[in-house]
Amino acid sequence: MLTNSKFFYDKYISDKVCLVLGIGGVSMSAIALMLCDMGYKVAGYDEKKGVYTDLVEKNGIDVVYGDQMPELDNVGVVVYTAAIKEDNKILVKARELNILTVVRAPFLGEMMKCYKNRIGVSGTHGKSTASGMISQIFMDADINPTLMVGADLPVIKTGLRIGGDEHFVFEACEYKDSFLSFSPTLSVVLNVELDHTDYFLSLDQMKDSYTKFMNISKVAVVCFDSENARDAAKTTSARVVYYSAKSTDCDFYAKNFKLNRGFAEFDAYYNNEFLLHAKLGVPGAFQVENALAAIAVATLSGIESDAIVKGLENFTGVGRRFQFRGKLNGADVYDDYAHHPDEIKATLATAKAFEKGRVVVVYQPHTYTRTHDLFDDFATSFKDCDEVIFADIYAAREKNRFGITSKDLSDAVENGKYLGSFEEIEEYLKINVKEDDLVLIMGAGNIIDLKI
Repeated sequence: MLTNSKFFYDKYISDKVCLVLGIGGVSMSAIALMLCDMGYKVAGYDEKKGVYTDLVEKNGIDVVYGDQMPELDNVGVVVYTAAIKEDNKILVKARELNILTVVRAPFLGEMMKCYKNRIGVSGTHGKSTASGMISQIFMDADINPTLMVGADLPVIKTGLRIGGDEHFVFEACEYKDSFLSFSPTLSVVLNVELDHTDYFLSLDQMKDSYTKFMNISKVAVVCFDSENARDAAKTTSARVVYYSAKSTDCDFYAKNFKLNRGFAEFDAYYNNEFLLHAKLGVPGAFQVENALAAIAVATLSGIESDAIVKGLENFTGVGRRFQFRGKLNGADVYDDYAHHPDEIKATLATAKAFEKGRVVVVYQPHTYTRTHDLFDDFATSFKDCDEVIFADIYAAREKNRFGITSKDLSDAVENGKYLGSFEEIEEYLKINVKEDDLVLIMGAGNIIDLKI
């Protein structure tokens, strides 16, 4: 149990129950389990059972589902995810009873203050992988970190680890500025590219948010290779530590890079002195930047080089990041979460290093806004594959106010083919995929449900 377990909402919780709405989500289940570790009473609600509801129930948390109304008489605080609508009957009833209701981000931001070294990993893409690398290093250094990663780490088979109160590693998502509610002592900015255009109306607005995020922390570890990240760091009040895979004019940088069967190794330097030789356990040249971010964070946190080298070699990726899924007609099939043009390009460059035959992509665009606003970038993102099959756009939280379709994107891509439904795609792949092809199932929606 945490020794420093008191935080701002303690006066509302005390000996009462904290009710977690949406407890089946990654971050909400993590909050519930962290509260339990702090010694608080916790109950939960979700629409249906899942992996994470099973996890919290195994840890003694009572969860109600569907149309059930949880008991509110002894509830002190209701914490809810932004996916819970304001007219949710549980939320409405709690407010009628004058129970404090708090959205996830500020609640988690307060909880974080129980930890001494709080490492918030941000960026348009790469957050889960970089967080996973840092987490692996901290675990291999035997310093008992608490972890909240947005994808499953193979070594712990989840994205959550309850450890001590010295080190807390977490992903910090920028969507709707939720990361501004967090309280990192050390912030990481991997990259800044225009995304979430239903909220960020310009790149300048996005860079301003990242500057504010860095301002919360004492130290900001920033990728020098991202021009927009550099711009955001120019006016931060935090001490900026730069890292680079391309320039030696930085605090941390890489030299003597080489790629062995798609896996990178390199020498890492700190303050112009050799620090360590790294061999990565995840494929892709772009992973050098993620590794340098992890090296910088670990070094600044006092972790020895031997543990950093061990952690980087032991880290084999996180769920749905170029994750091997199985075989189809003798072809290797991989899953990947990429849903932004830059992510797609990086993932396809990695796939090219593995290919024996063709690279065949199945891509499900994620949200109408992103597809519309980044359309031209998406249209040029698939050059490193031989064929890309487009599924219908995953709407998520949106309505199609643009009239945009996956067919539009398919028509704009030279090697594109629109099939739309999963059934059509499944049948097409079974007939057309050949031995030695590499099949990449890509997207952030329900494309993972594709049956092949």
